[in-house]
Amino acid sequence: MNTKLKLHEDEINKKLLELCAEDTELFLVGGYIRDILLEKECFDWDYSIKGEQAINFARRVADRFEGYFVLLDTEHDIARVVMPDKKNTLDFAGCVGQNIYTDLKNRDYTINAMACKIESKECELIDPLNGLEDLKNGTIRLIAEKNLVDDPLRVLRAYRFAAQFGFSIEDETLKLIEKHKSLIVDVSVERITQELIKLLEGDYAGKNLCLMKNSGLLEIIIPELTPLAEVPPNLHHHLWLIDHSIESVKQLENELKKFPDWAKERFYSEFSSGIKIISLLKLATLLHDLGKPSTWNIDEEGRHRFIKHEDVGSEMVVELLKRLKFSKNAIKYISRLIKYHMYPSQLLHEGVENLGEKAIMRMFRRIGEEMPDLILLGMADRFSTRGAEITEENIAKNIEGLYFLLEKYKESQEEVVKKIPKLVDGNEVMELLGVPASPIVGKILKELHEAQISGDVNTREEALEFVKFFKF
Repeated sequence: MNTKLKLHEDEINKKLLELCAEDTELFLVGGYIRDILLEKECFDWDYSIKGEQAINFARRVADRFEGYFVLLDTEHDIARVVMPDKKNTLDFAGCVGQNIYTDLKNRDYTINAMACKIESKECELIDPLNGLEDLKNGTIRLIAEKNLVDDPLRVLRAYRFAAQFGFSIEDETLKLIEKHKSLIVDVSVERITQELIKLLEGDYAGKNLCLMKNSGLLEIIIPELTPLAEVPPNLHHHLWLIDHSIESVKQLENELKKFPDWAKERFYSEFSSGIKIISLLKLATLLHDLGKPSTWNIDEEGRHRFIKHEDVGSEMVVELLKRLKFSKNAIKYISRLIKYHMYPSQLLHEGVENLGEKAIMRMFRRIGEEMPDLILLGMADRFSTRGAEITEENIAKNIEGLYFLLEKYKESQEEVVKKIPKLVDGNEVMELLGVPASPIVGKILKELHEAQISGDVNTREEALEFVKFFKF
C-alpha cells in the first residue's frame, strides 16, 4: 500500500524545485522523513540530489534564500545551508550510486532509509527496506554490515537513536556493533562528541549508556571510566562504581519527570549552540565520581573511604573534556557540578529542621543559577546509593530536604526578580532596531531581563547596548 507524506514548509521545496535543472531529481531523505512519520518537529532537512553536484546546488540555494553556505565534505559532495532564521538547516548530498534505491541501501539503519521525491506538497514514500515497519515497531535495524564499517560512527548512532526515541536495537545489530566497536577510534573526536551530546539529550540515555558499557563501546569513547569498574560495592553503595555512575543517569531521568516546569524549562534550554543544559548535566552525572578510584582507601574497620574525591574528580574531568573538544564554558560547568555534587546533601546532614538561613543563602550565592542542576544531580546520586547502611528512611529524608532547597531557591530568585528595574521597554526596542511588534521583541526583553538577573547588565546604558547588538 502506498503511503503519502504531507511535507512541512512547502514554500521551501517549491523554491528548491525552481532551482533544479530539467534532469535533476531532488529527494527528501533520512532523518527528516523519519521525524515526519513520528510526528516530531524537525528543522534539519536532508536532501539527496541526482543529476547535478550537491555542493554547487547548495551554493545556489544559499543565494536564493540569503542563507549561509557551509561546505561539509568535498569528497562525498555534501554541503549545508543555514537558513536566515538560524533554526532550519538544509543538508544536500549527492545521490550515492545509480539511483535513490542504491543511495538508501548505503545508509545506516532502516528507519533512516526512507525518502520521497520532491514534486508536490504531498509525495509518495519510498521505502525499499521496510523502514516504516521498523519505525512502527520501535526497532533499530542495521541495513548491512558493510555500512557500519564504511562509517564507524554508526556504532554510536544506534544508541543515540535508541536514547532519543526509546527504541530497541535489534539483536543482530547489537552483535555487529560489538564486533566493530573498535573502529570508532578512526572517527574524529568532534563527530563522536556531537553524537554523545545528542544521546545524552534523549530521555533514555541511562539505559543506552548501560548497553554501551556492556558492549565495551563506552570504555573506548571514555577510557577514563575504566578504573570505576574496579571499585566494588560497599556499605553505602550496592553497585560497582561504574554501574552506580550509569544508574545515577537513569535515576536523574526518572526524577526529572517530577521536577517543576520552571526547572525543566531551564534544563531543556540551550547552554550553547546545539547543546542543551540537560546533556551536560547528564554527562556530569555520569562522571561525578571520576575521582573515587584514585582516592580509594579502606580503613582499619574495613570502610571504604574516598576523601576529597569531588575535588580530584573536578580537576580530572577537565583534561577528559578537553580531549573530547568541549568548550571552555561547558568544561567549567561540568567541573563545578562535580566539585559541588555533595554540597546540598552535606548541608542537609543534620536535617532540614536544623538548617540555618545564612548557610542556605551562602550556598545559593556560591552556586548561582546552577542550583537546580546540582539538586537534581544530588537526588540522582542518592537514589543510586542503596548499600547495607542506607535505609529507605535515609533516602526519603534526603530527597525531602533537596526538594525543600529547590523551593527555597525558587523563592529567593523570585525576590531577586522583584527588585530588578525595567531599563528598556518594548517600544524602545522597536525604535532602536527598526522592527515592528513581533515575538522577537519579547525574546529580546526576556534575554535582557535574564542578563540583568545574572549581573551582566546593570545600567540603562548597558541595556541599550545589549539591545543594539542583539543577534537574531
